[in-house]
Amino acid sequence: MNLGRIVFWALFTVSGVWLENAIPGVDFLAPGLILAMQEEKWTVPIWLGLAWLFIQEGTGSLAFGAGLLWYGGLAGLYFFGHWLFEARNFLFMFIVGLCLGVMHFVLVNLMALLLDWSVPLERLLMESVMQALIFPVEWGLIYLIHRYLPDTPHAA
Repeated sequence: MNLGRIVFWALFTVSGVWLENAIPGVDFLAPGLILAMQEEKWTVPIWLGLAWLFIQEGTGSLAFGAGLLWYGGLAGLYFFGHWLFEARNFLFMFIVGLCLGVMHFVLVNLMALLLDWSVPLERLLMESVMQALIFPVEWGLIYLIHRYLPDTPHAA
């Protein structure tokens, strides 16, 4: 892994954490995990996924395991879906975004039930819709940026 990619992923992580602080309830690191699974060697998404899992679990207020279920479900969606669709297709990313929106709604409701919390359903529904809509757009933007990094075989 070259220096350009390390800088890209470090900047992506810092930007994602900052955006998650600005817009709560939306995971801005999830599109990066999908992109890493598509573009990088398998060691990169494993290390990024572990780092982001610790960030999500450490900064989140839900019980331990929500981040593990979230990223495990995301990886499962990708592995299941890339056998049915072209992995870099925007339609596939839109479907993954819709599934993540539903998964956000179900996972937060489940964790809130386990913690005996009450969650405003209107806010949770809005967060789920934002997750579903932001995911494919963010993936498309970072895909274009990552594709044209220096020392990338795809770069023009």
